[in-house]
Amino acid sequence: MKPPRRSVSLESAAARYLAQRRGKAAFAGPPSAGRAAGKILKPLSEKFGPGAEALARHWPEIVGETLAQWCAPDSIRGGTLYVTARGPAAAVIEAESRRILQRVAQFAGKSAPTKIRIRQGRPNRPAAASAATPPHKAETVREGVETDPEARLNSALEKFGRGVRARES
Repeated sequence: MKPPRRSVSLESAAARYLAQRRGKAAFAGPPSAGRAAGKILKPLSEKFGPGAEALARHWPEIVGETLAQWCAPDSIRGGTLYVTARGPAAAVIEAESRRILQRVAQFAGKSAPTKIRIRQGRPNRPAAASAATPPHKAETVREGVETDPEARLNSALEKFGRGVRARES
């Protein structure tokens, strides 16, 4: 005697039933290390601000092309920005320290350094500027770099215009 033949529809119904009620895998695997590190590092970067490496990438925008050729940031420790400058350029950097600190504060936010220490020496070449810099942030940092009074006036008027447009929208 032959065994009774099962209907195809019974097998397909059973397969559908199992597919709909299948549970999760027993082990999903470890979480991504990058995601776990991001959860830790993001609050720290918001609290302590950008490091000297981020300043070095944007140093020409912060201090201007001329000063960037003469100096480079080394580190930030205890609210003090340490800068290495070539020989007599340290005196120029010292004279411009207030404006440099203002521009660093625009870049770094509330956790910006409040003092500058200058060391004479050979500055390290900063890395290439990041393409991820938002254009509006680069413009606000770049303002005041001009030495020509007319260019500074134009820069101030452009900043004023951006502020008016931001309030209107």
